[in-house]
Amino acid sequence: MSIQPLSHAIRRALLPLSTAALALGAAGSVLAQDTPPKEEATNLDRIQVTGSRIKRADLETSSPVFTIDRQNIESSGAATVGEFLQRTPAIAGAATNPQVNNGGGAGAATVDLRGLGVNRSLVLVDGKRWIGTISNANGAVDVNSIPMALIERVEVLKDGASAIYGSDAIGGVVNFILRKDFEGLEASAFYGISSRGDADTQRFDATFGMVGDKGRMMLGASYDKEDSVSAADRTYSSQPYQLYAGEHGIGGTSRILTGRYVVPRTSATGVDLTDPNCGSGDNVTLTRIDGRPGSSQSDFRCFNPATDVYNFQADGNLNLTPQERTALFMSGTYQLSDNIEAFMLGSWLRTESSFFIAPLPFDGRAAVDNVPISGDSIYNPFGVDITDARLRLRDFIPTRTTRFETETYQITGGLRGVFGDSSWSWDASYGYGRTPQTTAVRGYLYSPGLTDALGPSMIDPATGNPICVRTPGDPDTAIAGCLPVNFLGPPPDPNTPAGQAQLAALELINPTIHSSNENDLKVFNANVTGDLFNLPAGAVSLAVGVERRIESASSSSDFLTIIPPGETVCLITQEACTFGDINGEFDVNEIYAEALIPLLADVPFAEKLNVSLGTRYSDYSNFGGTTNSKIGVEWKPFSDLLVRATYADVFRAPTIGDLYSPTVPSASTYTDPCNGYTGGNPGACAGVPTDGSFRQSNNQVTSFQVANPDLLPEEGDVLTYGFVYSPSWLEGFSITADYWRVKLDQFITNLPENVLLNQCYNFGRFCDTFIRDDAGDVAQMTNVTGNFGSLKTSGMDLGFRYLFPEGPWGKFSWNLDTTYLAEYDVQLLSGDPSSNVGAFPGIPESTGLAGTFVDNASSGFGNMARWRALNDLSWSRGNLSASLTTRYVHHVYEAPDVADVTDPGYVAKRRVPSFTQTDFQIGYRFEDLKNSSIQIGVRNLTDRQPPLIYSGFNASTDMRTYDAIGRYYWMRWTARF
Repeated sequence: MSIQPLSHAIRRALLPLSTAALALGAAGSVLAQDTPPKEEATNLDRIQVTGSRIKRADLETSSPVFTIDRQNIESSGAATVGEFLQRTPAIAGAATNPQVNNGGGAGAATVDLRGLGVNRSLVLVDGKRWIGTISNANGAVDVNSIPMALIERVEVLKDGASAIYGSDAIGGVVNFILRKDFEGLEASAFYGISSRGDADTQRFDATFGMVGDKGRMMLGASYDKEDSVSAADRTYSSQPYQLYAGEHGIGGTSRILTGRYVVPRTSATGVDLTDPNCGSGDNVTLTRIDGRPGSSQSDFRCFNPATDVYNFQADGNLNLTPQERTALFMSGTYQLSDNIEAFMLGSWLRTESSFFIAPLPFDGRAAVDNVPISGDSIYNPFGVDITDARLRLRDFIPTRTTRFETETYQITGGLRGVFGDSSWSWDASYGYGRTPQTTAVRGYLYSPGLTDALGPSMIDPATGNPICVRTPGDPDTAIAGCLPVNFLGPPPDPNTPAGQAQLAALELINPTIHSSNENDLKVFNANVTGDLFNLPAGAVSLAVGVERRIESASSSSDFLTIIPPGETVCLITQEACTFGDINGEFDVNEIYAEALIPLLADVPFAEKLNVSLGTRYSDYSNFGGTTNSKIGVEWKPFSDLLVRATYADVFRAPTIGDLYSPTVPSASTYTDPCNGYTGGNPGACAGVPTDGSFRQSNNQVTSFQVANPDLLPEEGDVLTYGFVYSPSWLEGFSITADYWRVKLDQFITNLPENVLLNQCYNFGRFCDTFIRDDAGDVAQMTNVTGNFGSLKTSGMDLGFRYLFPEGPWGKFSWNLDTTYLAEYDVQLLSGDPSSNVGAFPGIPESTGLAGTFVDNASSGFGNMARWRALNDLSWSRGNLSASLTTRYVHHVYEAPDVADVTDPGYVAKRRVPSFTQTDFQIGYRFEDLKNSSIQIGVRNLTDRQPPLIYSGFNASTDMRTYDAIGRYYWMRWTARF
């Protein structure tokens, strides 16, 4: 593992300081006598700011930190942590939240700082790691699992911090600071509902705190429930809108309610074949005439691809998934002696949530579900096997639903104290986190049973009832427990005996699929910090510490979903299949040191000049060691101005999901470089004719996505520099401006299938990733995750704050925080410009993702708007308060057109409008009721709907970025006793 030059320099600088710290640990009281103690007030004012382990009096350091206090949280009208946090301008990309239905539904909300990915943003609680969410064992934390009633403030470090905190702190760190000295009883009730009468939300919190001579304790409980929003109930999501060759229209799918069946023309003599939609080929594509029973050929007509489509958006899909949470928590401290205190934090959360998507689309083709409709079925009027039958199974079986039950346990306990009367303090703690999750899936069919039910059948001469048989016409070969199913007729009528029989037959092959997952996190750490010695400019401070962490993840899938070795389908519908379970673990041992060195103070052009140094060595069980260091500079040329800069090594260790996820099949689109092949490249074009006649017969190939236990960490560096200006001539006003740049190498990714094929063709690399069939077509690919790519992004954060002088009209405060994204460039294969990622397939030379939207469901990076802003205007006068908050997301560009790029009218690039959301709240505090309070507010005051994004996977927009509910009224009552 290579170590950057900065790491060497800082390690050399910190080595003698670390040695001194260890000596101090053995003789703290002696050193306290030798070193003059600092003034007591200074010691009391020292705190630990996110981004450093050193306690200090300065709130502004070399690293930019954005703070959200408890008042901001309460006035946001948010019922969950994720709701208020994801408005932060530094968050971009594709973090999940409960608005994500297909691909979400677990009630989780994650953080994606700088759009670098949810596993490149570190989440801490009181400076310590929190257990990650279940999703793909990717290490990301569900911030909704953090008790909202316990949060005092949130500090968002917008800087790389691997030298201080270790892996994942690339985009930055989100640190939840919990309440400490709460005393009394506080209870609150929240209720909210949208202007359309849905998204009904209730939340109840109760917190009890007591403070004694030797300790303090806080206990609490909370409950919240949020109802769903149907996609059909919002105009923007009620249809699957699409752009085809420049024409706005309604999309949909060919797997419709009346079916789509391909049969030989000679077997469809009872169909009106004069319809132009019947074509002239050997086969015809048919659909049942709506309202007809499907028992004769005359009940069918030829399929019209322009009008025979199904609106899956309005049939079960959600814009907000239902969720219900119950939480218990406790925290406390106890003074064991004058210098030692015990502390603990315990939290338990249970989340019940679900997602709903449109009813199952049956697809009997061999490459999909591989279930034909037999020509000998009593329900088949065509008398031939139908191997390409597609049908939307609404009212046949329950709609597709996944219900999650997730529990989150987190407990941390330890000791902390001081060394005598010195400036030195220490802490040691152990934390354990566990997240078990169970899922129950409905709406899929058991394939072997369905094969029998759609296979040969007859009327049992003995009973007069339909039966499934192995041999057509032979009742002695009846299949026990099987009833024939009719996929050529309308949905079963539950009010008739025949319909009841069909529903009973389907219930036999409609299992509930159960699976379970679990993540575990064990962390031990110990830290010591204090002043080493005094320089003319002040004391040199040091922090050193160690950490040991063990992370594990496991899953247990229902046997029905497991794809056997060598196969591509399982025992149920293909989309629910998996190749197996995840079961992995790694551990890491770390040591770090950090120093703050004051170089100048109270001299001309340097009221303060400090340098901070840090380095951290991490030894992982799976890939070995890595060292990451950091240097920061704080310069105050005069009291009004702070100039700051940091340069930091950063890294992300591969997650358990990266290392050990089960293989997943993917139907990947590709263009074969061997089209028109005339020879000269036998490695890439084995078996392909060399006469120039070859053209691939299919644009999709089954590609197996494979995890890699030999992955190395991603490595890179982060540079930030900027200033904080607080003019003395305008008290209460300040400006912050910080430029930032992130570079990452050894980016962990799967390469697109086109890149693998082209690399083999052009350079002879990755030729072992695919095989061809006898006709020369690519038959199968194996796509192994690797450290292939590189990423570079940069931009600027701007902040303005003004606390107006108090006047007869009360107090006003104004805060504006903005983030500008200048560049976001990804190269999937380092050193290969042809693998540069762009957002517009119709503009091949266009690369770079800043200012674009590519849905993560299409392997994109999400919403990369160039500008994001959060503006807050607050007012208070006596017991009355109010605030007006505006969130802004700049326009982005998408590739909207589903037509081929060569089609006339194809639109390669479309501008998606900007989005502005305004929230208002007003509150009143009752002094006579121990400062109990009431707040009333409106989120999305102007009822702004999210913009139409044709390429958006969920609801034709970006559910991960924009508000999907619309105008929303809420009220919170807080009683204090």
